[in-house]
Amino acid sequence: MCQTLFYIPPEIFGIPIFGFGLANCLLVIIVLTASIRRFAITYKLDEEIGNYVALGVVVGTILIVIPKIMEPGLGIPIRGYGVCLLAAILSALCLVLRLAKRKQIPSELIFSLCLWAVLGGILGARIFYVTEYWQDMVQYENGQLQLVTTLYNLLNIANGGLVVYGSIFGGMLGSLIFMIRNKMPVLSTLDLMAPAMMLGISIGRIGCLLNGCCYGGVTDVAWGIVFPEGSPAHLHQIEHGQTFYCGLKFTEQSIDGTLFLAVKEVQPKSDAERAGLKPNMLLRGIVGIIDGQSLAWNIGSRQVMHHHPSNRFGCCQKQESGTWRDVFECIAYLQKMSPDEKIRFDIYADSMKTATTPYFVTPMSSTVLPVHPTQIYSSLTAAALCVILLILGRLNLFRNRDGLVFAAFLILYSTARFMLEVIRTDENSFLGTGITVSQNISILVFVSGIILFAFLYHHRK
Repeated sequence: MCQTLFYIPPEIFGIPIFGFGLANCLLVIIVLTASIRRFAITYKLDEEIGNYVALGVVVGTILIVIPKIMEPGLGIPIRGYGVCLLAAILSALCLVLRLAKRKQIPSELIFSLCLWAVLGGILGARIFYVTEYWQDMVQYENGQLQLVTTLYNLLNIANGGLVVYGSIFGGMLGSLIFMIRNKMPVLSTLDLMAPAMMLGISIGRIGCLLNGCCYGGVTDVAWGIVFPEGSPAHLHQIEHGQTFYCGLKFTEQSIDGTLFLAVKEVQPKSDAERAGLKPNMLLRGIVGIIDGQSLAWNIGSRQVMHHHPSNRFGCCQKQESGTWRDVFECIAYLQKMSPDEKIRFDIYADSMKTATTPYFVTPMSSTVLPVHPTQIYSSLTAAALCVILLILGRLNLFRNRDGLVFAAFLILYSTARFMLEVIRTDENSFLGTGITVSQNISILVFVSGIILFAFLYHHRK
């Protein structure tokens, strides 16, 4: 796991790079050069030039707002996830260009098509993620919607937050719109894009490994990988009581229809056990000392399940909450700010829950258990599917039936994704089906692929 690869300094020789700086000047030169080159060929301001300008406006706007996300004293963080996403897009583009050359499709047309596919793919991937994790996106404070914070959560993809199936559907929709508008052969073009999508997914999954998302379940296989403390895999293990945190495991306990956060288990010979903490104790709050001042977090009770957006290391005021994640965030913040101070756990002391008893615990490292490297499994699987689709595209049956390669892609990828989801633990069951959202979608995609393959197989070219 390596979320940040390096930092780009905010300026060179005193000249700003971002904002209205060197990067935007270079962008203007590139867009003008590409537009002039295109105009010299066509002698008209066609859609291709419009696409160059549109892309330049989008990238230029991003370059202008980048200074607002600079980390003080460091510069612009270059995330491993973003680098792999860019590499995936460029690799897929190169493969499509190579395959399109065999069918004598102009490269300019492929560039424009890929632009629509990429923009549609990113938009679709983000929409799928936001829909699936909507409760993580919306931020409330004292019952009031925090609009600015919510919008930031919706748009922030720096730390991941993209769903592969969403990118496939979004990319296909963007591609279809472009192909129909430009009267391109839809099925034949989709055959070109299918292996390219698999190549892109293969490289993109390495970004998931660097980001720490899309992790697998706990395992004892020799090739299991261990993520650092505070990683998504670690948080999942704490949430499901697979590992201790500060010598404790937490669970939610329902009393008269109200949910309380309770101690599930106390680690033997830990400071928590020596302090006197025991299973089934109900947690009321956490108190820590920072710079000589006492700061309290009221964990409290909740009537319904609610998952608060992550605000790690940023909580320094009183807040009302009630999940294991809130406990983790508060303890992690206190550990960061005052590593030598003990943390006070306030436990309900009576059945009426009107009084509390303090227990002082020294923070300790939490063991992170090894998990299946599902990101690597997914990357290798996608690479293998890319090779298989390229081989199928050379067979007479698939060459004489436009769309069969794409149908094979739907069948093969949905099957592989369904199987990989079995050992992934980052998604919960969807609507009581016992399987994840991605597995439900995989079933629909698999059926659609079978129907499309059968139809095209019995249909003349």
